[in-house]
Amino acid sequence: MKKTALIAIILLFRCLILSGQINKLPIPTKSFIERTIYSGDFEEKYFTKYLGKKSEHILKRFNDSKDVCAKEYQFKTGIKLKKNSCSEAGTEAEIIFPNYSKNDVIKFIEWFFKNDYSKWNKSKTNYQPKEDGDAGCYLEIKELKDKIILSYSCGC
Repeated sequence: MKKTALIAIILLFRCLILSGQINKLPIPTKSFIERTIYSGDFEEKYFTKYLGKKSEHILKRFNDSKDVCAKEYQFKTGIKLKKNSCSEAGTEAEIIFPNYSKNDVIKFIEWFFKNDYSKWNKSKTNYQPKEDGDAGCYLEIKELKDKIILSYSCGC
């Protein structure tokens, strides 16, 4: 009887540990980054290749054609990507990372956005061109309970 109670306690403890587990983003290969960094859909390619299948939903089409300009993707780890290129000014995106660390999101930014013309703020919550108002990508990390939200816009 004592063995059964001990096993039950161990299983319960293990379940509690796993439920609060932080996910880790897989490190992409250098060749993958070089092939996809300048494509318009590098995020989708990265998450699909390294995290698995996705569902895809069309959010908006251009008014003058049937071409899609805004989509939402959900990947099997729970990551959600919303991407909008409907504006002539550039692209806006939001990625929700459930149960990921801020450090993993910082790594993601450095894999795909790092350049000599941008810089981090002191708290590493904003990454943007060194000269405010310059062309490029403006990224912001928001930390919420059980998720990190990365919002960014890129344009001229």
